Amino acid sequence: MKDSFKGKKILLFSPQFFGYGEEIGSKLREFGAVVDYYDERPGNDFMTKAIIRVNKSFLSKKIDTYYNNIIAHLVPNRYDFVLFLNAEAISEKKLVALRKNQSKAIFIVYMWDSLKNKKYTLDLLPHFDFKHTFDKEDSLNDAHGFRFRPLFFLDAYKKIQSKPDSMKVDLLFVGTVHSDRYQLLMHIKEQFKAWGKTTDYFMFFQSKKLFYAQKTTNKTFRAAKQGDFEFTSLSKQKLIDKISDSSVVLDIQHPDQKGLTMRTIEMIGAQKKIITTNKEIMTYDFYNPNNIYYLDRETLRLDKSFFEIPYVPIQKEIYYKYSIDGWLEDVFSTTSKD
Repeated sequence: MKDSFKGKKILLFSPQFFGYGEEIGSKLREFGAVVDYYDERPGNDFMTKAIIRVNKSFLSKKIDTYYNNIIAHLVPNRYDFVLFLNAEAISEKKLVALRKNQSKAIFIVYMWDSLKNKKYTLDLLPHFDFKHTFDKEDSLNDAHGFRFRPLFFLDAYKKIQSKPDSMKVDLLFVGTVHSDRYQLLMHIKEQFKAWGKTTDYFMFFQSKKLFYAQKTTNKTFRAAKQGDFEFTSLSKQKLIDKISDSSVVLDIQHPDQKGLTMRTIEMIGAQKKIITTNKEIMTYDFYNPNNIYYLDRETLRLDKSFFEIPYVPIQKEIYYKYSIDGWLEDVFSTTSKD
């Protein structure tokens, strides 16, 4: 299948999200494809991202100008494929214009967010030939036309070596603070402290203003201190280092999200044990209670014995399925509109 990418011209649009768009582009080039990559959004400052999510009509002129400039510089009918990751910012009108410009291309969309969180994506879906989503629930709605396809891990996670004698931390959490995450994290931290086990929390806020807004409006944040949070995101290498040094990784998904987070799939690649609040994980082909502990966010009942059970390696076929190689082969498996 990898050979089928050789010489193919692919136009890729992806939001800036921990470098995943760039990684996908690099992997496609490694397979022999010619890739042109653009940000899916016209800007990545907090305000632009927030407005696009809440009411992107306020930025319609900026968005249309951005895409007009891209389309104006494209060679008509150059591409074999146009791939959008988490399509949201582009207007329906500009997507139609892009399709007209690249009328011979196969248009594919992959969503790594639930439609509940991406209300503008619905208008765009009819203009894609193939639609994939990480959210099993979204794929069950026939009106959307989605095919269910879980996320992937990057090659860097294959290189993580889980050596018990070198692990410095019992439980690691790295993520943005949203919804009920802080409250859950503090409860879990107290439990680990009572067990004499260590935790490493990298709790991220996009700005100090957001942190103080939470302190003002959310009673669970009243005792929170600014020094407990990070306002600069963690680099990929530092994240890899933290995971390498940890025995178990904690995942707390958004309450409205059913699809598995990128962090969950990354732990398949790293062959690390994970504790997650996402019950859906028990329906996946890689689920093994020796490796994965489902934590009910209502009861928060943890079992200390989970840390004593050794990790059980995943079957090679399943491991490959969740790699970026397997993901790309799957997403591009259809090569014609017939």
